[in-house]
Amino acid sequence: MTRELKGRSILVTGASRGIGRRVAERLARLGANLIVTARSSEELDSLVASIRAAGGRAEAVAADLTDPLQRRLVVASAVEQYGVLDVLMNCAGIASFGEFATSTPDIFRRVMEVNFFVPAELIRECQPHLVASAAAGRQPAVLNLASICGRAGIPSLPEHCASKHALVGLTEALRAEFARYDIDVLLVLPGLVKSDDLNRHLIRNEGKVYLDFEGAQPPDEVADAVVRSLTHNTRERAVGFVSWWLWFGRRAWPRGVRWIMRRKADKWAARHK
Repeated sequence: MTRELKGRSILVTGASRGIGRRVAERLARLGANLIVTARSSEELDSLVASIRAAGGRAEAVAADLTDPLQRRLVVASAVEQYGVLDVLMNCAGIASFGEFATSTPDIFRRVMEVNFFVPAELIRECQPHLVASAAAGRQPAVLNLASICGRAGIPSLPEHCASKHALVGLTEALRAEFARYDIDVLLVLPGLVKSDDLNRHLIRNEGKVYLDFEGAQPPDEVADAVVRSLTHNTRERAVGFVSWWLWFGRRAWPRGVRWIMRRKADKWAARHK
């Protein structure tokens, strides 16, 4: 199956920067009608202006998606603007790089709120509109941008791994539930992604394993994979060599992957005795 995007109404979260912004730009070039949302109205306005200048259609709704009323406003704005909602793309997310022992309940709850509860409740808000889209034969879908951390636990990323595992589990459950409505539920699993602004992306940056942030995946590579997954209706896609290796390794050699993760943590501890 190939999904037609021209003229489709698509809601993209986390669109002010990073992967979300790049996904929105690519969707606009393919003729989609966009509602883009994030907290920063200034960055969203810049995105919308650039899309319109290139002949695309986009509307911005700045919102804090952890607020239920603002979530409803974003979804209602998409339907009001285009008369239908065809695709929800959950691209917003945050991370915390540090050990569990030095974390706090507030950090854990904040990561879970943004990475899991926000996309979950957005799906709930969008579901009636996606059902209507399916009835009209418009190939509706939900695409959740998770992480390979949702398939393999990585030391010094406990909150991030927990939130992404939860999102992966929800995705798989809803894929089965939503099949009766002809709504596709897709999952993309990037590895470590090079951030436009690492300090804004990470709540804390004090992890005790080596992660090569400078050599991480370019966000453009991930955005291309996200759009391909939507157009080709790919149920699950691991993006990049490291992500694919972990995705495959967890199935073929789970004990080996666990050994590698433990060794990463042990090597740091040995160096800092």
